[in-house]
Amino acid sequence: MAPQIISPFDPAASIRLQRMGLLTADGQINTSAVEAVSVMQAGLLYTQILDACGDWDSTRNVCRRITSQAAQVTDRQVLLIISIQYDTIAKPLPEVIWWISGSDALLAPFVRGFVHHLNELCAEDNPREGGDVM
Repeated sequence: MAPQIISPFDPAASIRLQRMGLLTADGQINTSAVEAVSVMQAGLLYTQILDACGDWDSTRNVCRRITSQAAQVTDRQVLLIISIQYDTIAKPLPEVIWWISGSDALLAPFVRGFVHHLNELCAEDNPREGGDVM
């Protein structure tokens, strides 16, 4: 028997989101889990952009462009902007973002948290990778 293919847009996807802890058993948003995922994914994308650009100024410019565009469009369009950025740096869209993309309930809090954290990273003064050297 061929495996069943389930996309984030199938009704059964909510069960996967529950298993990930993003939705509760009764289908409510697990706010703290969504916040954690949005912060983590924004931080990872920032670092991947830094790796691709090679310098802080270029990284900040890319991230500022993302956050300024995000302020002007819908949450679904912000997700598209994020997806395009992953394509630009030749990285796959993280699976958790893929699964969130199919949930109207999770999309808004994820995108808002993601953009907020990315904006905070852009505002850091002289950020350093790896902290102080011993």
